[in-house]
Amino acid sequence: MCNNQDNRITPTVTVVMGVYNNASSLRRAVESIMHQTYREWEMIICDDASTDNSYEIACQLAQEDSRITVLRNEKNIGCNLVLNRCIEQARGQYIAIMDSDDVSLATRIEKEVDILDKNPQYAIVGTAATHFNKEGDFMTMRYKERPRPSDFAFGIPHSHPTCMIRRKALMEIELYEQDKNMHRVEDYYMMVRLYARGYRGYNIQEVLFRYRDDENSFVNRKWKNRCNEIYTYYHAFRKLRLPFWYYAKLLRPVLVAMLPRPLYNFLHRRPWQ
Repeated sequence: MCNNQDNRITPTVTVVMGVYNNASSLRRAVESIMHQTYREWEMIICDDASTDNSYEIACQLAQEDSRITVLRNEKNIGCNLVLNRCIEQARGQYIAIMDSDDVSLATRIEKEVDILDKNPQYAIVGTAATHFNKEGDFMTMRYKERPRPSDFAFGIPHSHPTCMIRRKALMEIELYEQDKNMHRVEDYYMMVRLYARGYRGYNIQEVLFRYRDDENSFVNRKWKNRCNEIYTYYHAFRKLRLPFWYYAKLLRPVLVAMLPRPLYNFLHRRPWQ
């Protein structure tokens, strides 16, 4: 662990980031937090046994900013357990998610804190995001401003990497799910559990985030991942007590997995405003 953190100040926000072989994008992602207009934050980075020099880059960044702490796993344990480890060491009352290949715009944290400070009824706040790949920006995603539990039948109602969440609420639901059958959809089920407990969320309609969305979107359409989605959605619908007719939505992951690559890319990359 490399840690230069100044423990004299208790921050309002803890930014958590898992890293696995993201050496090429890590510095830009972390610097987008370092350059935020909101300054009362700490950042906990956990390297999940990278085989490139991600850990060394993270430690360099920690030397540049004492608010950054870097942890390292001896073996790869997966994104959900990495985030749990970071959150367990967090001191902030708000947890901001940050992926190691994305970019937060300068006012993201400031505006999310403002929403949570002024609206105790919300436990989670996300933002609109611009999606980009190596060729540049190609679409903007905006989610419903005030999602309802029934919206989970149609997909995740908050863009996970843009989210800030009350730490108290996360601790109440015991953080991210560890069920291996929910691999790659732990973020969705975390939000389900928050909503099932009576918590609600809000989506800022302003673009405050840039989300990397490249060819891995297609590569990750493995049947195992789609089976995990069906399993997770089934348990989510039950936990939220959704009407039986919503269960037809369980077929969606199968249909998506069967799409030819050109058609999938066309549908996936249509502009949403």
